[in-house]
Amino acid sequence: MPFRDIFGHDKQIEVLQKTLLQKRIGHAYLFSGISSIGKRTLAVEFGRACNCEKSGLIHDSCGDCVSCRKISQNIHPDFFSVKPEGQFIRINAVREIQQQMNFKPLEASCRIFIVDDADKMNEQAANALLKTLEEPSAANLLILVTSRPYSLPATILSRCLHMRFNPLRQDDVAKFLMEKMKMEEKRAFLLASLSGGAIGRALNLNNEETMSFRSDILAKLAAVKKAEPFSMINFASFLNQDKKKIKVALDIISGYFRDVLIYKETKESQMLINQDKMDFVGSAAGRLSGEQILWNIESVEEAQWFIERNSNKLLTLETMAFKLNY
Repeated sequence: MPFRDIFGHDKQIEVLQKTLLQKRIGHAYLFSGISSIGKRTLAVEFGRACNCEKSGLIHDSCGDCVSCRKISQNIHPDFFSVKPEGQFIRINAVREIQQQMNFKPLEASCRIFIVDDADKMNEQAANALLKTLEEPSAANLLILVTSRPYSLPATILSRCLHMRFNPLRQDDVAKFLMEKMKMEEKRAFLLASLSGGAIGRALNLNNEETMSFRSDILAKLAAVKKAEPFSMINFASFLNQDKKKIKVALDIISGYFRDVLIYKETKESQMLINQDKMDFVGSAAGRLSGEQILWNIESVEEAQWFIERNSNKLLTLETMAFKLNY
């Protein structure tokens, strides 16, 4: 996938193409941003462009030369991808990188190493990688990909060129889904709202299980009674699933309260994500004040923050459930 076919991240692409134009490629990069946002896709494309036979003319990959085709088929002898084994990237994986770096590339002008979920390196692996970064080689390019850069040692961060990837606008994600995936508008905007600005996440959520999960969450939310504490506890217990599903659930709840606020202020249903739940949205808009709705949105965002940082899931969800105005 050449740069020109990547949707979004125009600033990052511009920087990388300028790097290719000036032939000033660094020895180590850190691509950081939320999961499924396209970091690895761009890392692969950058590595491919570095070795494309026509890159000097187009500052991109052509997709047709021998090098481009081999990388696309995962058979290039100088293109390596490192991923966690279980929960961690272990020292043996880093030692393999170091061993490869001792030799000249077999075919490419620059050997490429992409380290996925780089924050999952254990202490020994991180220390070994640091030694590699301290002794850079012009014939090797290392790209670390992570959604948690704050979990990497500062010594590694300081030795990489850091490229941050921001979430895409909801409209842009929806546009991609409608134009590239030929998706119906309402579904595209619903998935875009749940994606958090990540096209990959929107595509992963495009299934009937997610749509059914959304309906169940909103039904459970409608059944909560402030005067009945056990209903709030039951709601929190229902949300208490694996971390990824909690993230989806909180995005659904946040999107619902966003709709409630918009409808309260505008009475316009066309702007809503959950247009098929208008009775529920309209009822809450009439019942809650603007301050209460904003408080709800902040409470959900606070819960998302704590869940992301591995706080006790059930306790966090119960706290949120008791804070919400229904």
